Amino acid sequence: MDIVKELVKLQNPNLRICVTSRPEVDIELVLRPLAFHSVSLQDESGQLQDIAEYVKFFVRSNRTMRQWGEEDKELVINLLTKKSGGM
Repeated sequence: MDIVKELVKLQNPNLRICVTSRPEVDIELVLRPLAFHSVSLQDESGQLQDIAEYVKFFVRSNRTMRQWGEEDKELVINLLTKKSGGM
């Protein structure tokens, strides 16, 4: 966070910084005042779909999980996707 603050203080017109994190209060308190433009992807459908696809891929390709029954795999996929909160 300190490095990002220092870079912003330089006021270089060609500087572009992309910062990603969970929406934690302490992180937002530091970054929000520094942001010229902010885009939240947390609730975007594409973000949620990417998470779902990753979870499906992992569950279906993991050596241990491949041995699970189809019902168990679907339960894990559905729960992790639903509870991911966009992260």
